[in-house]
Amino acid sequence: MPDSARPRHTHTVLIGLMGCGKSTIGRELSRRTGHALLDTDALIEEQTGLTIPELFERHGEAHFRRLETALLRYLHEEEPGVPYVISTGGGIITRPENRRLLRGLGFVVWLHAPVAVLVQRTAHTGNRPLLQGTDPEGKLARLLREREAFYRETAHWALDVSRPGIREAAELVDEAARAFFSGGAA
Repeated sequence: MPDSARPRHTHTVLIGLMGCGKSTIGRELSRRTGHALLDTDALIEEQTGLTIPELFERHGEAHFRRLETALLRYLHEEEPGVPYVISTGGGIITRPENRRLLRGLGFVVWLHAPVAVLVQRTAHTGNRPLLQGTDPEGKLARLLREREAFYRETAHWALDVSRPGIREAAELVDEAARAFFSGGAA
């Protein structure tokens, strides 16, 4: 994973495909550390008054990605202070500027799992605009092929979340973040 320059902030940032548990593990990590959880999708929904599916339908994916970038710029420009747990949307890493901004926000963790696990976890949700229609497994496999290099480029550390439970995954992320911020290897 690229450069070893220390980020400007001390947030723990979770990236990965939909269904990998960014929001769920983020909530547990927030509870465990006492750091507030910022969910980028939830913040964008709050700011716009629209759900993510509504944003995609009304304004398109490109508009949504611009909103993500604006939010990351805002978070990046904030004075460093209280650390957050930041849960991101699965495609936030598709823009080069976002990858740079994410790394400046703190310790970036790529949560990943095999496509079959992600399909199972996303099977009963209607709020995933990129999975609407037929063949969600094929769509997830395609998204992983398109994005995997971006996740690797952005992350300081990666965790396969197909086996550990939510608490164990949050514990592993917390331990890796503590090591990273204390100057040790994650």
